[in-house]
Amino acid sequence: MLDDKAQASVAALETRGLTKQFGRGPKARVSVDHLDLTIQQGEVYALLGDNGAGKTTTIGMLTTLLPPTAGYFKICGFDGRKQSEKTKGLFGVVSQDVAVYQELTVWENLKFLADLYGIEEKKAQTRIEKLLARFDLADRINEPAERLSGGMQRRLAIACAMVNSPRVLFMDEPTVGLDPGARRQIWATIKELKTLGVTILLTTHYLEEAELLADRIGIIKGGKLLIEGTVAQLTQKIRGMRGISVKFDPRFFVEPEQRTKLDEALQRLRQAFPDALAAPEAVRIDELRNTVYFLSVHEALAGEAEKFFKAIYQWLEDEKLDFVRVAFGEPNLEDVFMAVIK
Repeated sequence: MLDDKAQASVAALETRGLTKQFGRGPKARVSVDHLDLTIQQGEVYALLGDNGAGKTTTIGMLTTLLPPTAGYFKICGFDGRKQSEKTKGLFGVVSQDVAVYQELTVWENLKFLADLYGIEEKKAQTRIEKLLARFDLADRINEPAERLSGGMQRRLAIACAMVNSPRVLFMDEPTVGLDPGARRQIWATIKELKTLGVTILLTTHYLEEAELLADRIGIIKGGKLLIEGTVAQLTQKIRGMRGISVKFDPRFFVEPEQRTKLDEALQRLRQAFPDALAAPEAVRIDELRNTVYFLSVHEALAGEAEKFFKAIYQWLEDEKLDFVRVAFGEPNLEDVFMAVIK
């Protein structure tokens, strides 16, 4: 065993070349492709990606449910494949599905897991009482889990994952399906766990969730880690990502004739600024917000932002495009995500 000082310098989670392939031969599918991650102790790391990107498969391997095809991973310095029994005592898991026993009460769920981990009776009692207080479930101890709201069931699932006082917590889409109020309660819980020094690997589809909670973010596509860093670092890595957004009259997104007019006008703008707008990711159309985003993802636009800004106004006037407003500013995480995964 490592002493406290040595353990403090060891990464909470490390993967090298971690790969998972399903099937063999020409029909084989690689779900996770040579994934390299290093997550430090006490860090919240968000792994983002579309459905099928490999997020859940990654967690499946790290929690020893799926054997890797290649590569290795370590949890707090212990090899996850060769020392799996040691690593199992170091982590907890909150899955997409609420993994609690519906017919058992809140107390019984926690006590069952404490017994499963072999925690001594008095110590288990104290730990469960603390968890009930921390997750605001103390007044529901005799309530069957099936009678709890979705948000409360999710809090109970997190409390269950914390019974063995894990050093690393895997949270796979922990707020999926919850209403905004319940999601915010889970966010507060994650922030509190971070203050306790728990390392968290979080997968989520909610970009604002990652931006709010994570110390660092990784974006995965097709099982490959494309980019990682803090939100500030990610926006810096996407060159010249300062951009312009134009909110249009909704007619341009619901009337075919008006949409054709907008698309043709955009094509002419691309031709006028080929260095800046030739790449597909340089222009993003958000039909839900009736907005077109011009993401300056090429260095060709560096130093010409003011010129381009004026050109956009001239373009709107020349093309006779009705708009609501034009904004010029820094990118957010959604801009980065969309630019990377395309």
